[in-house]
Amino acid sequence: MGSKAIGLLSGGLDSTLAVKIIIEQGIEVIALNFMSPFCACTAKSAGCKSEAMKVSKAFGIQIKPVFLGEEYLEMIKNPKHGYGRALNPCVDCRIMMFKKAGQFMKESGASFVFTGEVLGQRPMSQRKDTMRIIEKESGLEGLIVRPLCARLLPETIPEKEGIVDRNQLLRIQGRSRKEQIKMAENLQIQDYPCSAGGCLLTEKGFAG
Repeated sequence: MGSKAIGLLSGGLDSTLAVKIIIEQGIEVIALNFMSPFCACTAKSAGCKSEAMKVSKAFGIQIKPVFLGEEYLEMIKNPKHGYGRALNPCVDCRIMMFKKAGQFMKESGASFVFTGEVLGQRPMSQRKDTMRIIEKESGLEGLIVRPLCARLLPETIPEKEGIVDRNQLLRIQGRSRKEQIKMAENLQIQDYPCSAGGCLLTEKGFAG
């Protein structure tokens, strides 16, 4: 069955691997690259947008940049789910991204949304409980596939319908990236300068 999916692509290692896993299942991927004024990667010479564009070109997929502007700044002032250790409204940030991804999914006729998230990698937004909150409040319950840790999570609608083969998905968890790095080596994926991502709002000095 031919299908289409919307992938959140930062240009980092995890999202790059997630895209690779999905396209290898014969699914057409359209990537969304979300940009905010607080992405730590933009301070680097290439930046996340450049890295995401490079990945999209290498894999032959469409990419659409999405800038989080005034609406994002308003959310930061008073996030429903609060801040992390600094000024980082991680749960509300993910909800906003997924809402926009969900809108684009409907407009483009895609079947689901996927990301490079790994269970337990981020202390605030990548726990099972907060993942459920994010899915519910973004209106995408059962429609978010996380290829790197999917087999540690409940089966999604695309998996149940046979659009995505669950057996080809992974069960990575935690903050170590040893498995991802090994996988990248096997797939000959190199030069991922923003592999761990980063948000200036998580830095106490900047938040202060």
